[in-house]
Amino acid sequence: MNYGKFKNELFKAARKAGFKDFELYYYVGDTFRVGIYQGDIDTYNVSSSIGVGFRGIFNGKMGYSYSEKIDAGTIDMLVDCARENALIIDSNDPEFINNQADTYSEADTYCDKLSEVKAEDKIKFALELEKCMIGCDSRVRKVQTCIFGSFDNSVTISNSYGLELSYKTNGAFSIAVPVLVSGNETQTAAAYIVGREFERFDPEELAREAVSNAAAYFGAEPVSSGKYRILIKNEAACDILETFSSIFIADSVQKGLSLLKGKIGQRIASEKLIVLDDPLLPGGMASCPFDAEGVASRTKEVIRNGELVTFLYNLKTAHKDGVKSTGNAARSSYASKVGTSATNFYIKPGTRPLDEMLNLLQDGLYITEVQGLHAGANSVSGDFSLAAKGFAVKNGKIDKAVEQITIAGNFYSLLENIEEIGSDLRFGIPSGGYFGSPAILVKELSVAGK
Repeated sequence: MNYGKFKNELFKAARKAGFKDFELYYYVGDTFRVGIYQGDIDTYNVSSSIGVGFRGIFNGKMGYSYSEKIDAGTIDMLVDCARENALIIDSNDPEFINNQADTYSEADTYCDKLSEVKAEDKIKFALELEKCMIGCDSRVRKVQTCIFGSFDNSVTISNSYGLELSYKTNGAFSIAVPVLVSGNETQTAAAYIVGREFERFDPEELAREAVSNAAAYFGAEPVSSGKYRILIKNEAACDILETFSSIFIADSVQKGLSLLKGKIGQRIASEKLIVLDDPLLPGGMASCPFDAEGVASRTKEVIRNGELVTFLYNLKTAHKDGVKSTGNAARSSYASKVGTSATNFYIKPGTRPLDEMLNLLQDGLYITEVQGLHAGANSVSGDFSLAAKGFAVKNGKIDKAVEQITIAGNFYSLLENIEEIGSDLRFGIPSGGYFGSPAILVKELSVAGK
């Protein structure tokens, strides 16, 4: 049964069953992932999924149902399950099916050339990546992580107001983590690449970056405990931003899980800071022309020159605050309920390259890695205490490697204490949203060392 016929029959059944408004979310996705260890394929996963999520307003409540099958026998089940789901909901919060008339922008979400890359070429890349890491430096004893992954998805949304929307998205990534040994000392570090242009995936370049990152840590030791000026590397700043991004989600604010409640229009950060959520960002792995409710995507400043401009909303949370949706409704799968998520969420870069940022730091620490973000960060209070690695900086130059330290502070205070923002914007591995940051110079953080 094709999608069009299935949708029409389902919508007829929904009207007959008494649903006021309703929506069908149709997802088709393929994922590929290969891991290499000692010249052989260690892990290999190719999966395809297809499914529909139906939701509708029955007796004033939103009911949900889903199925992996698209056939005539599924229609009654979807309608009945959604109706039963609606009847047991005791929340009085109104929910909505999108009836807005929107103008939709083009979004850079898909590369046809990437969809044509064969599995054997992806495997060949991963094998070559491991080989390059091992041959890059005699101190490389083994490769801890060598993976290549890709995804190719499509989303279609149809609803009872006549909305008919569809888009495709794809992307690829590779992660390399070598293990280097010198005497009694072992060091590791990661390097990665993300994008839609497979021809830009250079195994030799990625291998050199990963090995160079690890080799730079040899001779690392802790510094004395105290308060230090800190320059946070773009990749580490990405990780921190992603960890605390939920404080900008309207649902978190409304539930008291963010300290930003009531602060729209107020200064919450350094005037140098601009944070954007841009679902129309060219090349963004979370780019999309519309959100999971069919609301048109738009670029928005979340923080503008230190001032909090907006939270991220879907239709339900926007109604609570008496504002318009920002187009950030999200579904983690066709089987999930509608929530809210960041898209391409990043700190706007400044104009200073890394060497200028180090010169501005003068004496302090350049933090290149943070660990323990899940256990050592409280997204509600903003407090964090994270294991870290990096380099001591003297007179604006890297002096020596640093490890076995912990940096501690508060994310809200960190935003206020940003002194300068670098030009080296980089995004991390996509996970729900796609988070990016340049290097940021922070006035002070507590460091626990020796």
